[in-house]
Amino acid sequence: MKPIKTVFDTNVYLAASKQSSYARIQLQRARPNGPYQLYISPEIIIEIRSKLELKFGYTAEESGIFIEMVMIYATLIQPKQKISGVLKDAADHIILECALEANAKMIVSADKGLLRLKEFRGITIIHPTMLQYLT
Repeated sequence: MKPIKTVFDTNVYLAASKQSSYARIQLQRARPNGPYQLYISPEIIIEIRSKLELKFGYTAEESGIFIEMVMIYATLIQPKQKISGVLKDAADHIILECALEANAKMIVSADKGLLRLKEFRGITIIHPTMLQYLT
């Protein structure tokens, strides 16, 4: 079976920053033979690093090391299309932009605003706990 093109929301990456977390395990499943192919954008990387450093007290070096680990599993793409007015939290539009550019089939998020959408332009939006059912 072909891997599902997927975009993780920033909150999933933040949860994955903890060594043996459920989110870390799911991140590591995004390998070439895994159930999904992960895509990330520079804007998502900036948001991850910013939150790790400002909210979680990571140093710039520590957040950089985490991003290097993420890049083992994710493909970097540059979204060309800007989206606005879909979500109350405008910062979350970067997730939708990345998913559109990647031609993703799935967005994984714990964000209530994104989850309330259920889908966006044919892209299914699921909670991280649903990943365990993908084989």
